Amino acid sequence: MDRLAYRQKISGNFLALPTPFNADFSLDLPALRRQVRRLITAGYRTGNGIFLVGGAAGEFHTLRTSERKQIAEIVVEESGGHVPVVVGAQSTSGLVMLELARFAAGIGADGIQVSPPYYEPASTDDVFELYKRISDAVDIPMVVYNTWWTGTNADLGYEQTARLLEIANVGALKWSASRPSDYETVLRDFSSRIPIIDNHICKVFSHMLGATSFTSHPPLAWPEWGLVLWECLKQQRYVEATEMLKQFRMPWYHLFFKIYAYTGSESVFDKAILELIGEPVGLPRPPARPLTPKLRDQVRQMLVEAGVPGVRQGTA
Repeated sequence: MDRLAYRQKISGNFLALPTPFNADFSLDLPALRRQVRRLITAGYRTGNGIFLVGGAAGEFHTLRTSERKQIAEIVVEESGGHVPVVVGAQSTSGLVMLELARFAAGIGADGIQVSPPYYEPASTDDVFELYKRISDAVDIPMVVYNTWWTGTNADLGYEQTARLLEIANVGALKWSASRPSDYETVLRDFSSRIPIIDNHICKVFSHMLGATSFTSHPPLAWPEWGLVLWECLKQQRYVEATEMLKQFRMPWYHLFFKIYAYTGSESVFDKAILELIGEPVGLPRPPARPLTPKLRDQVRQMLVEAGVPGVRQGTA
């Protein structure tokens, strides 16, 4: 594949969409359509945003394979070619990953997100051969996610990353690293060869070193904020970008990690915030727990202090 051309798609805010649920935890597909339309109406397009559907924040680990296909198809349909769509294909099963890869290619998605199978400690060679098998079987770009914190024994270092570039359909890296030296040198040496999505919460620094995109949750609450931040980065207005991060992104993640310690799910925080701005997408599926009133009030206060428009008062 042409990785340089793929840079045009993997550019800007990498937005992990939550998966909306009804009160009985069934899929709320109309709510999913509304969220996609809301972001497109705000101005997200190819070049400033990418939609990730069925990632960790989309609770892929609680979804049936059929449900993962449903939400992927809806996001591709609603995006209508305006915003690139990457489909989460992570699984403990290589066969499920391959099934999702084929499905994503069939519906016209712009890529799949893959990471090492979890629970069983796959080796780096296991993972390399799995990615090669998917690449050989399906013609769709793979966004390789270095989930080094999951204990898979497959932490991508410098040499392993260089080896991945031998696989034809490895299209982008979603990158953070357990070692600062690996984080920096991979950006320095490979960002000219492959699009890199910063997942290290170092947006300004990674952009200076050539990253084309960054994981971005705050725009779910304030879409326009993410668009302005990306313009600042593109124009190398790094001081202004840093002030924006101090305003919103830093308090966002400070509270996120506090809540992550309370209940281990990325979706809890995003879903609580969307409810607080009048865009409810339901509760996360168990074992995740909804926020306590105290934590919920802390989230509301963070949004108010950051200047997020439309924050609702009162209790749910």
